[in-house]
Amino acid sequence: MNLLGLGKRSLFKVPSDDAFRMDLGALRDRVRADRENGDRPACVIATAGTTNTGSIDDLSAVADLCVAEGLWLHIDGCIGARIAIAPDHRHLVAGIERADSLAPDLHKGLQAQFDVGFALVRDRRKHRVAFAENVEYLQKISRSVAAGEFLHDYNLDTTRGFRALKIWMMLKEHGVAKFGRLIDQGIAQAQYLTGLIRRQPLLQQMAPTVIDIVSFRFNPGGMEEGALRALNIEIMLQLQEAGIAGVSDTTVKGHYCLRVAICNHRTRRADLDLAAEVV
Repeated sequence: MNLLGLGKRSLFKVPSDDAFRMDLGALRDRVRADRENGDRPACVIATAGTTNTGSIDDLSAVADLCVAEGLWLHIDGCIGARIAIAPDHRHLVAGIERADSLAPDLHKGLQAQFDVGFALVRDRRKHRVAFAENVEYLQKISRSVAAGEFLHDYNLDTTRGFRALKIWMMLKEHGVAKFGRLIDQGIAQAQYLTGLIRRQPLLQQMAPTVIDIVSFRFNPGGMEEGALRALNIEIMLQLQEAGIAGVSDTTVKGHYCLRVAICNHRTRRADLDLAAEVV
């Protein structure tokens, strides 16, 4: 919103339900209220795999609402878009194909190196006219070097890196099916870790496990929230410093917790057994 020059006050955060998915009733009410106030809602941003909990909005229902209301649907699929190629779990992101624009981030779970985020836009013409410049030193010619389409007409940068090469080479070498199986593997491992947490009374699950993200904390009971936070921060730091697990952290509904994101093909269940035991 800042890059567009509209500012963050032009962005309204829609409340979520108990499973951390967008509340469609609240979204519908907000669109109606905006129009009654003379504002013009333009775009709904749904999420396929939130960073904190891995939750996935009801993408088909959000798409239906956007069609009915004449709104652009952007889907933040930085974490979850990749699940569309996973045989056992692609149903979780049903409706993602209806987006007007989609943002995947392929270093998250596709085993890619950092800095391979990009955006897909359904309407090629709208995409191009948003960025294209017709200046004298970038004139199209019917032959030779300048005869082809300028890819910078689809981006902010005139000079742009070839970030797509690494993804193209990975897919050509290993194939889409193998990456789909690895995504399924990560989700299954997250469910396994969740089972370990549920069986251990000193561990508390903080959000439903939907994909390969697990949010939980150590909670022996009888401790205030501030003390629990300090204790779990120390647990996280010791896990990292000992080289046992690269656990991160987050805050869910005001509660600090540990966050496990399984996105490496080398992860084994024995690693998860060890991490849970050490916590």
